[in-house]
Parts: sequence; C-alpha cells; structure tokens
Amino acid sequence: MRRLLLLALAVAACNDVPVSRRIGARCDDSDECDQRCLLPSASYPGGMCTVLCDDDRDCPADTRCVDDEGGVCLYGCVGDPDCAFLGAGWTCQTLAGQPGGQVTACRGA
Repeated sequence: MRRLLLLALAVAACNDVPVSRRIGARCDDSDECDQRCLLPSASYPGGMCTVLCDDDRDCPADTRCVDDEGGVCLYGCVGDPDCAFLGAGWTCQTLAGQPGGQVTACRGA
C-alpha cells in the first residue's frame, strides 16, 4: 500500500498540474474554494474546487468547460492516468461540453 501511495505521489508530481483553491483542491463546501465546490459525490470523489464557465475560454489551462451544474471547469484528459493526480475514483470520461459537443475530462466513475 505504501508503495502505491508513493507511486501516486510521483505520478502527480510528474504531471505538473496546478491544484489550487481555484480548481482541483478537495472541498466540502464553497467556502474552501475561490469560487465553487463540486460537493463530494460519485461524480466528484472528495469534492473539487472549480470555477463556472460558458466555454473553454473561461477555464484555466489544462481544463475544459463541461456541461455539469450549468457549466464548470474540469481537468482535460486523454486517458485514466491523466486523472490519477486527483486521487482514487477519478477517471477520464467523454462528457457533454459547454456550450455543446463533447470533451474528455476527469470525473468520478
């Protein structure tokens, strides 16, 4: 188990993805985030700080505007390993984009 944890930390460090109160940090309510908390659920394991969006231009680098909860930014991905830095339960999924089309982004199973 310890080796798995160390491996996960090493992978997260190699991804060089900024996790902050703006986007990516775990949360239980919006007071813990700069803008909004996606509450802990099957879709957002451990919760996740994010920002609202109308399209990808409203999102920070490495994130996509997804048509969840009126439009929120989630980390973009190509495969499940791209989501490992967020922790257990996050996978790369094809989701409805905002304002239309499809995007691949990290979200809970």
